[in-house]
Amino acid sequence: MTPAAPKARASSIGPVIAVSVGSIWAVVSALAFAQADSFNPVTVLDWVAVVSFSIALAVLAAAAWLINELSGRTRSIVAAATILAIGGVVAAIGNFIEDGLGVKAFGVMYELGVFGVLAGLVGLAVTLALGRRFLLAALAAATFAGVLMSNEAGGGFLILASWLVVAVGLRRG
Repeated sequence: MTPAAPKARASSIGPVIAVSVGSIWAVVSALAFAQADSFNPVTVLDWVAVVSFSIALAVLAAAAWLINELSGRTRSIVAAATILAIGGVVAAIGNFIEDGLGVKAFGVMYELGVFGVLAGLVGLAVTLALGRRFLLAALAAATFAGVLMSNEAGGGFLILASWLVVAVGLRRG
């Protein structure tokens, strides 16, 4: 595979991933503003909140892949992206089983996954900044802040804005 192949692959599906990441996190924040109860779902809105939050966590695996593709794949970036991806999937499954199916014991799985998400995002932000990839570092940092604020302060909209900039940048080439 030539060195240009990862960038070409990222540019063809990258905008779709970027818009998907931003959009689903914006939905999570909008549902929080609508006061959906994703911890004890009863109404349709509550269930949409549970499912959308689980999807938002899982789609961070695709975000990790895209950041990895755009960054040049150093060992430390691959490690941080892998932690983010695994954390997102683990947190998504744990969240759905805990809140959606009511098996509270899976809260530990969710918490461990969220720890992986946050650790992966911080690791990416620091590693990318040290590698002088400041725009990607800012993206990871904004995503970190947005995840932290997604349920109460509209952090999903920060994620949406950040990832829309990425989508536009990828479309322009």
